[in-house]
Amino acid sequence: MRRFQRLITTLATLFIIIGSQAQLRAQEGKTSLSADQLWQECERERSLCHYDTLLSRATLLLQRAHDEGNERHEAYALFYQGLAHLFTGQRDKALSALNLSRDKASETENDSVLALVTNTLGIYHAMTENNNFVAQQFFFKSLEYAEKAHYEQMKGRIYGNLLTLTHADNDTTGLDNAVKIYDYGKQHNDYEQTFMGAYYLAMYYNLRGENDKSEKYIQESLTLHQRYQYDDVASVYTLYSKVKSDMGDLTGAEQLAVTAISLAQQYNQAFLLPDAYLQYALVLHEKGQYGRSNEVAMQALAACEESSGRTKSVACYELIAKNCQQLGQKDQALDYLGRANRAMDTLSAINMERLRHEQDILNDITQKEQDARVRKQQMADQRTLNIVLGVALVLLSGLLAVIIASYRRRNRLYKNIVRQNALAVKREEKLKTRIEQLKEQQPHTTSPTPAEAAGTPADTPSDETSTSSAAQEENGAARSRSLIDDERRAQEIYEHACTLMEKDRLFTDPQLNRERFAEILGTNRTYLSKILKEKSGMTYLQFVNSYRINEAIRLLSDPDTLSPLKQIWSDLGFNSPVTFYKQFQQAVGLSPAIYRKQLLEMRKTSEEWSGEGTEE
Repeated sequence: MRRFQRLITTLATLFIIIGSQAQLRAQEGKTSLSADQLWQECERERSLCHYDTLLSRATLLLQRAHDEGNERHEAYALFYQGLAHLFTGQRDKALSALNLSRDKASETENDSVLALVTNTLGIYHAMTENNNFVAQQFFFKSLEYAEKAHYEQMKGRIYGNLLTLTHADNDTTGLDNAVKIYDYGKQHNDYEQTFMGAYYLAMYYNLRGENDKSEKYIQESLTLHQRYQYDDVASVYTLYSKVKSDMGDLTGAEQLAVTAISLAQQYNQAFLLPDAYLQYALVLHEKGQYGRSNEVAMQALAACEESSGRTKSVACYELIAKNCQQLGQKDQALDYLGRANRAMDTLSAINMERLRHEQDILNDITQKEQDARVRKQQMADQRTLNIVLGVALVLLSGLLAVIIASYRRRNRLYKNIVRQNALAVKREEKLKTRIEQLKEQQPHTTSPTPAEAAGTPADTPSDETSTSSAAQEENGAARSRSLIDDERRAQEIYEHACTLMEKDRLFTDPQLNRERFAEILGTNRTYLSKILKEKSGMTYLQFVNSYRINEAIRLLSDPDTLSPLKQIWSDLGFNSPVTFYKQFQQAVGLSPAIYRKQLLEMRKTSEEWSGEGTEE
C-alpha cells in the first residue's frame, strides 16, 4: 500500500514538472516571436475586436520592439494598448497610451500610425467626452494621414466613424459612403470592411424606415460574426432589436436586446452596455412593463457611470420619467425630469469647457506640424539658394494655409458654442413647460400635524418609570431629529433662494447684496453662504451671477431679441459692462458681441440655425 502511495506521489510530481516546463516553453515561444510577427498577431486580434487578447499581445510587442530598438513597432504597440484600454472601459490608460503613440509616430513621421491614433482619439472624444465637434476634427485629420500613407483600408474605417456622428434619415451622402465601405470589403475580400459596411447600411435603412432591407444587412453582419467572431457584435444585436421593435415584433426585440447585453458583458465591451440596456428598457416600455423598464433603465445609468460615458444619461432619465408618469407616480416623474434637465445642463457645461480646451489641443497639433515644416526647411536652406527660395515660397503658402485653417477652426468652434447654447435653451424651456404641466396635474394635499408625522398621539404622556438606557435613546433620537430639522431648514432656504431667482428674478436688482438676500430669506449672511456652498458649490456672488449669465445666454440665443448690450447688462443687474463682459467670457468662451455676431450669421443659413447641420 505504501509503495502504491509513493508511486502515485512520484507520478503527480512528474506531471507538475512536465506541465510547468510546457507552460514555460509556450511563454518562451510567444516572447521569441519577432516584432513583425507580434505586430501581425496584434493586427489580427484588432480586426476581430478581441481587445483582452490584443492587450496582452501589445504588451509583448512593446517589450520586443524596445529590445530591438524598433520605434515603428513601439508606436504600433502603444496604439494597440490604447485601443484595447478604450474599449474595455479604461479611459485614462487609453488616453495616455494613445498620446505616447502619437508622439512616437510624429517623431518617426509614420503617417500610418498617425492615421490609426488620430482616428482612435476621435472615437475617444465621441464616446467618453460626448464631444462630436472635436471627434470630427480628429477624424478629418486621420483622413489626411491616411491619404498621405495611401492607407485605403483605414479610410473606410474613418468614413464609418464619421457616419456614426452624422447619420440622419435624409443623409444620402452618409448612405453613399456606407455603400462604398461595403463594396470595398466585397471586392477585396476584406471581411472587416464588409462587416462594418453591412452594419452601417442596416443602420441607415432603419433610419429611412426600410426595415426589410435593414434586416437583410443585419443578417449578413451576423453571418460574418459566426465565421470570424467579432467581439463588438453586441452593437449589431442592439440595432436588430430596434429594427424588430419598429416592425412591431416586441417579443423578438426583447430577446435580441437581452442577447446584446449578454454579448457586451461576455466580450467585456463596456461602451456597448448602455446602448443595449437602454434599448431593452425602451422595448419594455413599449410592452407596457413600466416598472421593469425602470429597473433596466437604472442598469443603463449604472453602465454609463461605470464606462465614464454620459451620452445616454439624459435619455435614461427621460424614459424613467415617462414610466413613472404611466404608473401614476407624478412626484417621481417630476424628479426624473429634473434630473434629465440637470444632466443636460451638466453635459452642456462640460462640452463648453471641453470645446475651449480642445481648441488649444488643435492649435498645438497645428504648431507641431508647422515646427516640423520649419525644421525641414532649415535643412533644405543649407544646400542651395534656389532651394531656399523655393522652399521659402512653400513655407509662406503653408503659413497662410495654417492661418486660414486656424481662422476657420475658430469660427466653427464659435458657431458650435452658439448652436449648443441655443439648443440647450430651447430644450430647457420644453422641460420646464413639461414640469409645470405635471405640477398642475398634482392634487393638493394637506400637511400632517407634527404629532401625525411622528406617528404617535400629540398628547402622549411621558413615562416617568423609563430606565436610564431609554432616556439615552430618547436623547439620541432628539439629536437625530435636530440634525434632520437643520438639514430640512437648509434645504428650504436653498429652494427658496432658487425660487426667488427663477420666479421673482431677484438677480436683476443691482442693489442686491448678501446681507439683503439673507434678510429676505430669514437668515444671516454667514449661514446663507454656508448653505449655498454646500448645495450648489458656489459662493454667493457666483450663485447670483450664474442666473444673470444664464439669462444673458437665453436673451442672446433668441434671434428676435435685438436689445442693445448696454440694456441687457443693465437689466440683468450688473453694475458695469466690464463685469458683464468678464463673467460672460469666462462662462461661454467668447464675448457677448461675438456671440451675437455668430448668431446673426448662423440665422442666415436655416440648416445651421436649426442645429441639424454638421461641421465641415
